[in-house]
Amino acid sequence: MKEIPKRTGFKTPPGYFEGLAERIQDRMQEENASKFSKEEGFAVPEAYFENLEKKILKKSGVQETPVIQLRSYRNYMYAAATVAAIFVLVIGLQWNQSRTISFDDLGEGDITSYFESQELQLSSYEIAEVIPVTNLDINEFIESGMDDEHIMDYLEDTIDDLDEFNINLDEAYQ
Repeated sequence: MKEIPKRTGFKTPPGYFEGLAERIQDRMQEENASKFSKEEGFAVPEAYFENLEKKILKKSGVQETPVIQLRSYRNYMYAAATVAAIFVLVIGLQWNQSRTISFDDLGEGDITSYFESQELQLSSYEIAEVIPVTNLDINEFIESGMDDEHIMDYLEDTIDDLDEFNINLDEAYQ
């Protein structure tokens, strides 16, 4: 590519930019004053805008029509809202109802684990005082299926001195 010469060939007269802004403003004011007259060019007749709308409607052929109110759907909306509220209320009440749990719903393992996990510090005698004897049947204890071996193991674990009960222990249990 060719290099662009540093001299372009254009020159400005000396002192050209001094007072340039004032000269331009003076010239514009002179031109504007001669182009526009001091009086307004347009005039509106008196009471022109007061009857303008009626005149336009008369020329266009559009006539004012009376407003007829359509059937109100407000009563239908109220009825639909009432039905929806009743539906939500009925479903909500049935959903929030919880079945009451009774003692019969608990399993024997649940009761045992509860007493084992809680430190109630109740002895077996205190628990026996709370349980009503009238509902118990002797056959429930007889048919419990406990072996003598299990009973002896229990007594060995819980009682310090077996001699108090005057029980003769076999050699297998010592």
